[in-house]
Amino acid sequence: MTNHKGRYLEGLSVSLKAVHEQGDDIQSADFARLCDHILEAFDHLGTIMYFAKVEMGGKVESIRKVSAQLKTLREVVDADVRAGRATTKGSCARNLHRLMLVITFVRLLLQQLLDSPSTQLKDALWVAYKGSLHPIHTYMVQTAVWAGLGMVPSRAAFMASIGEDEDSARQHVPEVLAAAAELAGRLERMYGGTVMPASDLTYIPAAPAAAGATM
Repeated sequence: MTNHKGRYLEGLSVSLKAVHEQGDDIQSADFARLCDHILEAFDHLGTIMYFAKVEMGGKVESIRKVSAQLKTLREVVDADVRAGRATTKGSCARNLHRLMLVITFVRLLLQQLLDSPSTQLKDALWVAYKGSLHPIHTYMVQTAVWAGLGMVPSRAAFMASIGEDEDSARQHVPEVLAAAAELAGRLERMYGGTVMPASDLTYIPAAPAAAGATM
């Protein structure tokens, strides 16, 4: 899924709406395309989130691979629950849960920026990370993210890189927030109280030399 006329938030709003309108019968292939779009946000956050995009990109691909057989996300979760592997590392159900946290991360990031024009991107990123991915990460990864906040772009640079300014962002952020929150809630309910274990990731993959070090 590509940006709508070069403006990330406008395109994201369109992508979220398309999936949101599917109700509880979210199509696996459509969700994978939405996640491709959501993960584009990480390209604009500096090298601090490079490792997350790489890791989560693999999880998106796992959903895409099974989408021909398991048409909806409900089928994806139910299949792994029946097989007793919903909480197993690498299972599609667990991968989907991680992607749900990514949606929450982007939502909280945008919420922080919308709530206060004076909030810097690094502060918004940390609040968003704490409210989404932080609980599933090991202490080593949490510390690496904290240490990398100094390399996060400025708020103005971030806005420019996604093709938005403060005014245009405020046109689309509210609808993105509403659709993302509702979508995450629908995904959470699919698990019926199943508790997902924390990640065992203990290192941060290095970013390509052209992009610089990760953290």
